[in-house]
Amino acid sequence: MQFITELSLSRGRVELPIFLPVATRGFVKAVPMQKINEMGIKVLISNSVHLTISPGLETLEKTNGINGYTGFKGSYFTDSGGFQILREELVKIEKDGILFKDRKSGKSVKVTPEISSEIQSKIRSDVAMMLDDCPPYGEDKKRYSESVLRTYEWGKKFSAFKEPGQKRFGIIQGGFDADLRRESADLMTSLEFDGFALGGLKIGEPKELTDLVLTKTLPLIPKEFPVYLMGVGDPISILEYSEAGIGVFDSTYPTRNARHGFALTGDGPVNLKNAKHSYDHGPIELGCSCETCTYYSKTKLRELHKNEDPSFQYLVTVHNLDFMQRFMHLIGNDHEKAKSVAKKYNKIINSETNIGKVG
Repeated sequence: MQFITELSLSRGRVELPIFLPVATRGFVKAVPMQKINEMGIKVLISNSVHLTISPGLETLEKTNGINGYTGFKGSYFTDSGGFQILREELVKIEKDGILFKDRKSGKSVKVTPEISSEIQSKIRSDVAMMLDDCPPYGEDKKRYSESVLRTYEWGKKFSAFKEPGQKRFGIIQGGFDADLRRESADLMTSLEFDGFALGGLKIGEPKELTDLVLTKTLPLIPKEFPVYLMGVGDPISILEYSEAGIGVFDSTYPTRNARHGFALTGDGPVNLKNAKHSYDHGPIELGCSCETCTYYSKTKLRELHKNEDPSFQYLVTVHNLDFMQRFMHLIGNDHEKAKSVAKKYNKIINSETNIGKVG
């Protein structure tokens, strides 16, 4: 079972496990913030490096932080950007930090643990993730060992800075080697953090390796701390890993699949692009009370998609976010039903951004 059942943040308590929709620059793609608030979404995850580039820290400071800028009523986690190391063409890893380059603007930003701490303080997120060294899948043991020590050194510097009202999470590295994971867990839990993330997972490795790392690493984290597994969004993985003790998840899974025409339902994913839905005048999901299912049939949605109407992405994203909230509620309140729903997604464990050939 999960270690703790709730997380106390500056904007209120949230129940665990919780799923965080991705809002890279503060906003969820295709959905206005007013709607996000109306849906009762409690927490979003944004990227502090992207926010530094655009809209920029000066703008965020003038609006009293990210919530003032976006209008979101809930809490924000902010990632340090360390995960972007996986995009090697965009970054350069140095001893004291990471040099990031934004593909769209061409701007470069040098981030050290101290700078990352300062950036996230100015953003005023509720939870700030430390800057870590996240090697790609397939590196040798020497590279993973290097990342363990570098992440620890950066963690010491990051955790030394405290921002009132902001929690700080450390990140455990170590690749897929049990000894390195133990070493990283011992080092990171010796520092003053409010929670811990398991880094370097869900980056292309087989699920068996992910499971092995979790089995070896979770017992090493004191149970009073929330544990965060980044990049996990499919229902069966969320259910399985929440049973193992993970309390926080995030992924583009519901939003990206929505933009590609895949809707999530309690009976499994639905490909709204399929021709058979041309004559299906029912909602995406019977019993769903979201805006999309209330006012739009599958027939209408398919027609919107055919005509490249931008409202299609909005409508399917709204439904998928609603589904994720209902699914997380089931995990905490009707575990057997959650298991029944999750089984409908057993074909997509290893490909969370490509559901495949479904109805």
